Amino acid sequence: MAIPASQKQKEPPSALAPSEFLKELSAELASGDVRLPSFPDIAQRVQRALEDPRATPAQVARVIGIDAALAVRILRLANSAFLNPSGKPITELQQAVHRLGHQLVRCTAMSFALQQMNAGASVAALRPQLHELWRKGTLVASIAYVLARETRAANPDEALVAGLMHNIGSLYITVRAHQHGATLGADDAATRVLDKGHPRIAGAILGQWKFAPSIVSAVSNQNASTPPVTGAGPLTDVLIAAISLVPCVFYRGLLDETVTAVTAFQRLALDTADCKRLLGTTAGQIKSLHSALVG
Repeated sequence: MAIPASQKQKEPPSALAPSEFLKELSAELASGDVRLPSFPDIAQRVQRALEDPRATPAQVARVIGIDAALAVRILRLANSAFLNPSGKPITELQQAVHRLGHQLVRCTAMSFALQQMNAGASVAALRPQLHELWRKGTLVASIAYVLARETRAANPDEALVAGLMHNIGSLYITVRAHQHGATLGADDAATRVLDKGHPRIAGAILGQWKFAPSIVSAVSNQNASTPPVTGAGPLTDVLIAAISLVPCVFYRGLLDETVTAVTAFQRLALDTADCKRLLGTTAGQIKSLHSALVG
């Protein structure tokens, strides 16, 4: 007697070879094919507007205004304590676009779209993983902004964008594996392959999305223990340091070991005392900016 379909056991997800899967994704991205399910159209519209060299802040603002939730996000970020230290309220989208600049507007639109995508039914099973990636991204972005501002090693707005987008590769790998109906494994070897490969995927995505070369380079080189021969600059060190400091935000006892082990701090002329002071004096500001980014 045939077993009813409802009683059949579901086939366990097949395992993907991480290295081969990353090669496949790299080939897709090289051809300009970025496959994210349910990616909101508003992000693409904003992207097209920003790519037009003749577009004015007023024109970009009109595109953003199509989506009320995105408009609120842009205004909230423009009015955050970090980005609007004068405290004078910015109420017009055109003003907000002028204040943030194209890179930060592009980043906000893309990150907003990613959050909206994460709420879709097609990735419901991944929601906890994607939420954690997003949470870490916003925290890294907030720390990177502070580091760039305090050390003056890089443009703070670019540091913010690099931080927010630094793990887009991990998000993309996670979503694409889910689309394949497969898992990537959780053993140490698979983790090492994915940890090593996600910056390259992220760099390819940001390149497709027309982010500044300095941001693409920083994100692509975020795992570098020594400065790459070409393409990297101080922004890379700021991003590496910000990623390293995330555990220290919650456990200050890790600071000395972290600062000693990561050479980016030396290149930024930051020691343990500097980092402890920086995290202490800007804790409220980091929290405020983190809240503005999360939305």
